[in-house]
Amino acid sequence: MKEIAVSEAIILTCTEQILATKSHLISNDQDTNYFTDADLSILGQPWEKYAKYYTNIRLEYQIYPDVQYHSGRKKALTHFLSMDRIFKTDYFYNRFEVRAKENLKKEMELLQD
Repeated sequence: MKEIAVSEAIILTCTEQILATKSHLISNDQDTNYFTDADLSILGQPWEKYAKYYTNIRLEYQIYPDVQYHSGRKKALTHFLSMDRIFKTDYFYNRFEVRAKENLKKEMELLQD
């Protein structure tokens, strides 16, 4: 980014926003909250689209056997389900929160089999 004359401040902001997607915790920076909410918006999509998403995640981690993958995936799903709010901004919360929790719970049930 430096090679195309992007300022240090913008580079720092971009770096912080990308790193925020690891924990998806609320930020003091509202732009970061919108960024992480957009990143998670797939969770609140109709089931068919969400199912394609989690199927692609499984493909990404296909080197792991089911027992190991399921354990890690359940941990990730539990993390999001334990949050009071998955989405930090009202826009994303009002639009996706209910369906996101439904999708996560449904996937969790599928992993129990």
